[in-house]
Formats: sequence, structure tokens, C-alpha cells
Amino acid sequence: MAADPDLARAFDFVLRADMAGTRVEPFPAGLSVRMPERPLRQDSNYLLASHLRDGVGAEDLAAEADRVQGAAGLAHRCVMLRDPAAGERLAPGFEALGWTVHRGVVMAQRRPPERQPAGVRVERTDGAALRAAREEDMRQYPWATPGVIRDLLTVRELVPVETRWYAVFEEGRPVSWTELYLDGGVGQVEAVATAPPFRRRGYASAVVLHAAAEARRAGAGLVFLCAEADGRPAALYARLGFDEIGRFAKSLSR
Repeated sequence: MAADPDLARAFDFVLRADMAGTRVEPFPAGLSVRMPERPLRQDSNYLLASHLRDGVGAEDLAAEADRVQGAAGLAHRCVMLRDPAAGERLAPGFEALGWTVHRGVVMAQRRPPERQPAGVRVERTDGAALRAAREEDMRQYPWATPGVIRDLLTVRELVPVETRWYAVFEEGRPVSWTELYLDGGVGQVEAVATAPPFRRRGYASAVVLHAAAEARRAGAGLVFLCAEADGRPAALYARLGFDEIGRFAKSLSR
């Protein structure tokens, strides 16, 4: 089956936006993407394996990660595979090495939503207004050391695309939010979150739909997002008019 024509555009945009680095260098199987200024952010410090020779296995890519990322002083190892077939082929090998394999889906908004959340007001805001809420949300995860949180909260300063933030506020406090990245007629909705006491009220749907609509108003012909392939958010996004256009795999070791 032929690849969706928007998939390459979405992947190329991700390299400039959510998974952008400030240093991109070739390695034998693709590109080494790094952001030395934010070394703890995995999605800005990884190997993009796009040119796999016949017979290359997970052990080979893990060795390359040790060589390239180890020389850069990174504490983690991360390999991104755009080709989902290669990702599935290599997944058992990575898992046998003790790595975690994340399977992702790329979804483009091509249909009207099944329903619009009623009575939810979404506002454009800024990163500073969301900082405390985002930090509190991150602290619930085991990986969220102070250094990782710092790098995640400040990475936008180094990414060369327009970033906008949208949120629902309750009593002056942000309780649900998302980021929107814009560049070259493409918009990516990312980092959707809702504080636990405010879930199941339609807030996440509202901020995603609002951000997507704002991207259209800004001239984006392609509006997309990425999600865990088998997670609940992907099912929500499908109800919001997003269709799957491709998959990818990201393998991670610490």
C-alpha cells in the first residue's frame, strides 16, 4: 500500500518542531539528532534510523547508540524508526536488550468531529502561565527528575517554529492545555494534558479542536498530531476527526 502523501510532510515537520534538535549529523543508518543545551530531553536527543542495510538488527543499532550518544555524554539511548515494519521487526531485539519500545501513530485531521464540547471556553495563553501546571502534571511520572522537567519546560526556547499555547481555566488556574506548532502551512497539536480533578468534562477535546481550528485560521493545510498507537488518547482523537496516516517506533534505554 502506498504511503499517505501527508505522512512525509508530517515526519519532516516533527524534525523541525516537537523532535527538533540544534545539531543534526549523519551516522551510518541515518541522522543523529541532538540538543546539547537540553541533554535530558529524549525527543531532542536520538538517532533517526532511516537507512537500514540488510541484516542490521537491534544489537547493531544499540551499539551505534552507545557509540554516538555515549560520545555525546548522553545518559539515555534512543532510536527512532519511521518505518513501522522495521520497527516491528526490530522490536523483539530491542526488548531482549532491556529497551522499551514505544509504538506511535501519526493522525491528520480530515473530518469534522463527531461532536463539539458544549460550553467550554478555550483561551490562548503563554508558556509562563502554564509552567506551574505543566510541572505539577509531569511530577506524577517516574522519569520526572528536576533536570528532566527543566529541559522539557524550556525546550521551546530553542525550537525554530512558532509555538502557541491554549488552555481551559478554572478560577484563574489552567486545568487543561495543549501546544500548537506552526510552520510552512503545517500545524502540529502536541502535549495535551488535563489535571486529574478536571478530566471527563470534555476539556481535552475542546483544547485540541480549538488548537486545530486556530492552525487552519493561520493557514495550515495539514493539521496532525502523534499519539501512542494503542492508547486511549488515539481513540479520542479519532472522534475529533483525526485519521491515522502512518506509524513509527521509538526504542529507549537508560
